[in-house]
Amino acid sequence: MIAGHYAAALAPAAHRVPAPFWLLLLCAQIPEFFWLALALAGVEPAWPASMLDATFANLQVDMRYSHNLVPALMQAALTAVLVAVFYRRLSVVLWCAGLVVVHVLCDYVVGFSHQVWWYASTEIALNTYRTMPYVAVLIELAFALGCIYYFQRVRARTDPVPRRQLVALYAAFIIGILAWMPAARVPLRVWLGL
Repeated sequence: MIAGHYAAALAPAAHRVPAPFWLLLLCAQIPEFFWLALALAGVEPAWPASMLDATFANLQVDMRYSHNLVPALMQAALTAVLVAVFYRRLSVVLWCAGLVVVHVLCDYVVGFSHQVWWYASTEIALNTYRTMPYVAVLIELAFALGCIYYFQRVRARTDPVPRRQLVALYAAFIIGILAWMPAARVPLRVWLGL
């Protein structure tokens, strides 16, 4: 999952968790940012090296430290500690740590192959980017739309979300997620004619 992770931050926002929205967005993407840092350092590389040549079907990623279950739970625990230092509210700590876990669980449905611990451990992900990339993108879209709907329904009880904001949310996620559909099996280099 790529853009859909950001939609998960709408759940605590719907319940008016006393934390800035940027913090919720950050926590929803911590494993991704961690992976990008490790990839740039050469610890968790991706092949092919150029995004112009990559597709979901041919991309091979090494995410043993950033996306496997046990390391992700450690990231969630570290997130909880750091958030507790700055916010000192249990609801904020639990939501932020939960967003890290939700990120990884979503990637097990929509994403690449992941294991419990390291490569020799049990595989727990569906590897949908490789086996059925178009379906994976549609599942991600359904997840994001579900998060927006949940946000809308919960907020409708006390403070309805303005129509313009809802239209912007739906448009951002629909466009942002479906934009990946062409790269599911055809590299960007081909689409761009390079």
